[in-house]
Amino acid sequence: MEGELFVNREFELHLIDEALQTLQDRQRLLRTPVVELCGVRGIGKTALLRQVQQRCQATDVPFIWAEAGRGESLLERQIVEQVQRYRVNLSRAEMDSSEMLGPGLQRAVEALRLLAQRGRAVLLVDAVDAGNERQVRWLETLLRELLKEYTLFVVLASPRLVSFERERSVARKVTVLELGPLDRPSCDVYLQKVGLPLDAEVRELIFSWTRGYPLAMEVLTEAIRGGLDPRQPADRLQLLQLLIERVVRQGVLHKLPAEERSAYERLLRLLSVPRRFNLLMLQELIEQFAPEWARESPLAYFFLPRELNDRTEVVRWHLDRAGYAVEGPVRWLFLLALQIEQPEQFALLHRWLATFNQRLAGRVNGSDRIRYLREWLYHSAFSLESAALAEGIRELLATLSWETAEARVQFVEEVRQDQELLEALGQHAQDMLTGLQALEH
Repeated sequence: MEGELFVNREFELHLIDEALQTLQDRQRLLRTPVVELCGVRGIGKTALLRQVQQRCQATDVPFIWAEAGRGESLLERQIVEQVQRYRVNLSRAEMDSSEMLGPGLQRAVEALRLLAQRGRAVLLVDAVDAGNERQVRWLETLLRELLKEYTLFVVLASPRLVSFERERSVARKVTVLELGPLDRPSCDVYLQKVGLPLDAEVRELIFSWTRGYPLAMEVLTEAIRGGLDPRQPADRLQLLQLLIERVVRQGVLHKLPAEERSAYERLLRLLSVPRRFNLLMLQELIEQFAPEWARESPLAYFFLPRELNDRTEVVRWHLDRAGYAVEGPVRWLFLLALQIEQPEQFALLHRWLATFNQRLAGRVNGSDRIRYLREWLYHSAFSLESAALAEGIRELLATLSWETAEARVQFVEEVRQDQELLEALGQHAQDMLTGLQALEH
């Protein structure tokens, strides 16, 4: 179950608390009538919805809890039945036959409208499937009708962003909150709440394995409570297998037929090694390391990222990276499994990716070249011996001195903020940072 313990999320709760306070003041209008919580399964969306529910209960704000994953007809019944618990007389609901709504949806709309008209109300919808066009269309229509009421606050939870492309009036009123892993201090609080006597070594291992992914932390702490010791090699392998089973096979791949899961798992593991990939890298990676996924033409690879996202909900385009990527919390588990179970393959893939990025860096200029150089450095950190990496850093810094001032600034700023890269560089990180200082003068 997602998020038995609740930790952090102060920013998200602050925004939600502001909306609930505004809801109780009839002289003010909601600036954020719809909040959409996005993030991979197990990141804490349902736990955050439960916090909103508790706040509603504490302040006597009527709320409706609906599970979108159970189908539209059940959703409609859930809404109507819960509204009736607040003694709303649905017999006086005005059904407008001119609206192109099914009778069930029309009744749900009118029930929520009557509840909101009594002063204030909150609608919580969990497990929205952004890839289910029928469900999204149903939700768009519901919100289009209900957002005419200014005393209704809606919070949605979905593994990936619901775009609401057909109803721009709805899309304009949605505030998206993308939930990420917990930071280190929050992980320490989480482990304190678990109530296990964990020493510093075990706490560090839990954080390094999970990187603050709540579901993964839950799996590990449950197993440790059950007697497994992550300091023992045999237990460590068992813990890793538990993580992959619970998070990946029962979570990420749960929508897939059983006979397809192993193939998708292998491909996702492969695509988790690069931090970003474009269609060219996708094609060459598959043809080299996963030929069973090869397409009949380069154009056919264009549709593969969309297919992966529709089927698994963990692959998407990242604007800041100018490429596709496996979602961070899941990517880290795949990397961990590859490094522990297949160390030779782990090193081989990083060497291949270092060569690929170096090759592409020689073909382009500007921001694209800087990105390829940074990724070359990242993959070199895992594939070069210490002396070779030190020499590679010196050569890279020398090369950067000939770049434009704008390119140098971009590289310096991006590397300084790239904690994953600096961690991968290890003892060489300081040399890199010192070299960056010289580039600024």
